[in-house]
Amino acid sequence: MKILIVDDEPLILGGLVKVVKEVAPVCTEVQTAGHAREAIEKMKSYMPDVMITDLHMPEQNGFQLIEEARESGLCDRFIILTGYDEFEYVRRALRCGVIDYLLKPIDRDEIAILLNRVREELPSAAATESEYRHHAQKILSYMEENFMEDISLDKLADLVNLHPNYISSLFKKETGSNFVNYLHEIRIREAKKLLESEQYLTISLIGQQVGYEDKHYFSKVFKKYTGRTPGSYRGIAEGVETEDSLDE
Repeated sequence: MKILIVDDEPLILGGLVKVVKEVAPVCTEVQTAGHAREAIEKMKSYMPDVMITDLHMPEQNGFQLIEEARESGLCDRFIILTGYDEFEYVRRALRCGVIDYLLKPIDRDEIAILLNRVREELPSAAATESEYRHHAQKILSYMEENFMEDISLDKLADLVNLHPNYISSLFKKETGSNFVNYLHEIRIREAKKLLESEQYLTISLIGQQVGYEDKHYFSKVFKKYTGRTPGSYRGIAEGVETEDSLDE
């Protein structure tokens, strides 16, 4: 298991590392970052299974770091640490989907229980390699055939009778991406095919056929993954640069 601990106070960071290394499951690897920017850069190559982060840091706080890490597919399990016991923090942490919210100084037994729970949810601990491959192929095949439907981690978990967190880890290990990014990539790939071959279909209908009911959201996601709006992409495919407003 790989853990990234983020805290802008060196003495506290050192203490956290010491405690985590003492109570974490065997063969756990721990790396550290002193601020959010450093954490994001380290995650790009390290890809931690769980990030333990302080909330109050300069430039970018813990909630902002979690949001960026999740959206970039760099990590999907988070434990928040803070010295402030306020209900608003707890409520926001729950909305962010964090594993838990711990007060400093951390309780050794509490962090040990959390880390062992994370370890049990990881693919390498939940299944043999052959089972893992079987689950991965079943899930990826399902997404290829049903990308236009409303697909969620919970639905995929029901498909293979496994925990959603397991599915999330499986995605990272198998594709190098997270579930949301992978689904978008499939949908945008299919949308490009339709834009190139089905000239009579409107942008809105193409969006609906690949799983986006909202036309504007479809255009936003398409531009994020291709650098162009659907209308602009269609114009290039036709060999004519068109104004986005004419097509959309």
